[in-house]
Parts: sequence; C-alpha cells; structure tokens
Amino acid sequence: MRAAPLILLLGCALVAGCGSNAHAKSASSPAAESLHTLAGFQPPALAITHAATRGVAPGLLFLAEKGGASKPGGPVIADNRGRILWYLQLDHPLEATDFRTQTYRGKPVLTWWQGTISKAGIGRGEYEVYDRSYRKIATVKATKGLDGDLHEFQFTPRGTAYISIYHEVPADLTSVGGPRDGWVYDSVIQEIDVATGKVVFEWHSLDHVPLTESLQAGHEPAKHATKKRPLDYFHVNSISDAPGGRILVSGRNTSAVYLLARDGSIVWRLGGKRSDFGPPAAVKFRFQHNARLHPGNVLTLFDNGAIPKVEPYSRPLELKLDLKSKRASIVKSFVHPLKISSPFEGNLQLLPDGGALVGWGGVRKVTEFTPAGKVRFEVKLPFGDTYRGYRLAWNGNPGGKPAIAVDAGHVYASWNGRLGIDHWDVLGGADAGHLVKVATKAWTGLETDIALPDPPHTVAIRAVDAAGRVLGVSDTTDA
Repeated sequence: MRAAPLILLLGCALVAGCGSNAHAKSASSPAAESLHTLAGFQPPALAITHAATRGVAPGLLFLAEKGGASKPGGPVIADNRGRILWYLQLDHPLEATDFRTQTYRGKPVLTWWQGTISKAGIGRGEYEVYDRSYRKIATVKATKGLDGDLHEFQFTPRGTAYISIYHEVPADLTSVGGPRDGWVYDSVIQEIDVATGKVVFEWHSLDHVPLTESLQAGHEPAKHATKKRPLDYFHVNSISDAPGGRILVSGRNTSAVYLLARDGSIVWRLGGKRSDFGPPAAVKFRFQHNARLHPGNVLTLFDNGAIPKVEPYSRPLELKLDLKSKRASIVKSFVHPLKISSPFEGNLQLLPDGGALVGWGGVRKVTEFTPAGKVRFEVKLPFGDTYRGYRLAWNGNPGGKPAIAVDAGHVYASWNGRLGIDHWDVLGGADAGHLVKVATKAWTGLETDIALPDPPHTVAIRAVDAAGRVLGVSDTTDA
C-alpha cells in the first residue's frame, strides 16, 4: 500500500476503504502478455499456495481482480488449479468488485459492480447482470443523480437489488470535534427494481445514526472534514435481507451491524458504541465487512480489526444470536495460520459442510477452510486484490465457436467461458475440405498454447470433453 500521512490513517476508510487498490502499483509481479486469441487480454496468473485437498467444496472460484493504475482487471472465474475459465477485461480506469452468481427471475446470473474507485475507497459506477451465455441482460444504476458505490449489489427474491451509495452533504460536525460548516458522507441504501430501475426502498444513515456513533468522532477525519475530503462516519459496506422483511446493514466506521425495519428505524445494533447485545467481550469486532444473517439466528462477518490496527489479526466470525436475551457468542472463527491482518475489504462465505471460503480483501488471498478451521485450499492473486471471493456453482456456455490463432509454429486455442473442455485437437490439411487430427493437448486455461513446428497449410481446433464428445470446432485459418 502506498505511504499515506498519519493524519489520514486515523480515518482508515478515507485512505484505503473497502475498495482501495492503492497497493496495486507496488506489486512486483511481471507484466502479463496479451493473449493471441483474445486481443489485448492480460488475465491475471493465479497462484495456488495450498493445493486443494480431499473434501474441498464443489464449485468454481469467483474473483474480481482489481488492477489499479498499472494493470488491467476484471471479473474472473477459475478452477482449483488456478486456471481461468472466463475473464472479462475492463478498460482502464474501470474496476470490478463483488463478482459472483446470483438468482434473478429464477435463473442463475453473473453480477458485479464496475466503475472507478477513489483513493478513499469509494466507488462511482453501476451494476452489471449477465446471463449464462455471458450476455448483458440488465444494468442497474443508482437514482436521483447519485452514483452506485462498489460495496454491495445484493439481489432479493423479489426481483430487486440492494445497492450502496456515498453522498457528500454539508453538515455541522461540532458534535464530533469538526467544523460547523463541514462535510460528511451520507451512507445511502437503495433497493432497486431490476426490471424497471425504480426505487422501492431508500435509507439514509444520517436520518437514523448520529455522527457520534462513529469511531472517527473526535479524530482527525472529523476535525478537518471538507467537501474535498468529507468525514466518512458510517461507511456502509454490506446490505442484505433479514427475516421478517427486515434489512441487515454493516457500518464499517461505526464498527456495528444494524437490523432495520422497513420504515428505516433501527431494530437493534450489534457491536459499536451502542450495542444491544452482550457481553461486550463476546461481540467485540472492529471495521467489519460482509455481515449476513443465516437460519437459526446465525450471523457471519469478516472482522478486519484494522486500519488503524486494533486487533492482532483479522477474524472471519460465525456468531450465534439469542434475540430474546440479547446475547451473542462466537460459534466459530476461521483464523489463517499466518494470522493475516487485512486492512480493508474481505468476506466470509459459509460452505454446505460447515467449512468456509474467506476472501482476505486487502491481502490478496482467498482461502478455503475445513469445518475445523484447517486450510484445505488457497489461491493468491498476482497483484491488486479482490474485494470478495466466492466458491459457487456455475454452468455457463457462451455459444458460438472456439477461437484460434497461429503464430511462429504455435497454435493458440480458447473459448472464453466454455466449461467442460478436457483437451484440444488440432486439425490440419491442405485446405478446409481435407482436415485430419495432427496434434492434441490438454486444456490449460483461458488460452492453450499448442506447439506445431511444421503446421499444415490450413488448421482448425476442436474442443473435446472428458468423455470424448466434441463441444465445438473453430473456423479454419491459414498457418
């Protein structure tokens, strides 16, 4: 991460908020080469630091590689060997976050946010929805002249989606040691009907959460907040449905999770300065991300504990809530053997067997744990970071044909997003009417390089699955 003045580090989200990619410039990974079959694409080279062991959960890895100022990034689907199955490279300065599968109108879709990210970790952009053929079917935008922020794009069964928004507004900050004519970010939640773009619910933190709940109250971010650098007193970073038609919201800079009624009122707080749950030692967390409620009053979150660093390491937590007695207790914690401390971002995904997949946010790793908290798989990104990481089922098919390129005695084959390819056959001959198989190579990822020192005049490639079925054949090209 780039050096920053201490004055800003006290306001952790102002320098390296949940979407910060400031550290991307300092990465030492070599520059990726462009692919031959996908012009200009430079997919990240994922490194497996802990090979998948027995019992690893089914599904593929979903990452949103942020490249920063010097490298391209975009949504990535990969397998347990780090091989990329689908990649969409975004044009600089666009970045992507929160890439995953969700359900829309009863069908699986790909969703993510894309836009630009400020040094304060605040996004300005919109939200994309793609079908299983990797075709865009919807774009969701914030309304009322506001910009959609990077932190949340959460679908509901109602055909709506929650989005997060940061809105700079003038405010009297004297209650938190700031100027009377200061500026603050109002954390805004909109629930948008995906089909119509209409707002069906809206919530403003400033209407319900006082400035004094912020852990930045009395510190430098509040004392000299300006329009150029507003006080980010709440910092919404996750939103989701909760039982009874309620809404669960996480505020990073209040270090609290809020349950909201549909009228916007706060039903209860967990953590922070005004927690409704005890004992305090059992529910202490700081600068958390990705709060989610699960059946049985189980709540999960990613407890960063930094920055500023107030805990020795980050703790992805599973909590049990007793709503009658207002007690909370830790059921499980997935702590990395290296005691990783993530300064920003991060998520915890519970897996069906009781294990978990953890995206470490500001530390560019994604780790899968057993139910006992042992590492059973881990992947490392070469640069930047991924705001969240997921393991999810997916059955995409782009249609069309494989792509082929020939250069200097090599045949290059790809079919971006086509699952189930086991190997490639190279077909060659004097012309398109007389092709026979001249080489075979196992599928190696987004683009497979097949050496062919003396290629025939005309070549094509054929995608074949593990059962020997032909999935598709490319157009022919002259070698």
